[in-house]
Amino acid sequence: MQELEDRTALFILKNLRENLSYAWCQKMLARVTLPPTVHHHAHFRVWQRRFYDMSIWGSKKRDEKLNYMHNNPVKRGLVKHPGDWPWSSWRFYFWNDASVPAMDTVL
Repeated sequence: MQELEDRTALFILKNLRENLSYAWCQKMLARVTLPPTVHHHAHFRVWQRRFYDMSIWGSKKRDEKLNYMHNNPVKRGLVKHPGDWPWSSWRFYFWNDASVPAMDTVL
């Protein structure tokens, strides 16, 4: 993910800088520019900081992350039960439901 974020951020910034004659490019570049008091090594932030990769080594952390993912649609009020979300793997994990696409279980 970091490689994807780095490459796309560089591409976006390059294109914004090359097209400053367009007002929307100036506006977007201003929106991703960090204030001088914030940056250490970077002057722009294209991607949100909250997204990061994480290696899962134990069953406790695996279960925590699966429960988080499965319950997100419920917390957002999109469905009443995790199994109601059509793109969820909840049915696969808890009911061994074959109606969802085949997938490998997380160890």
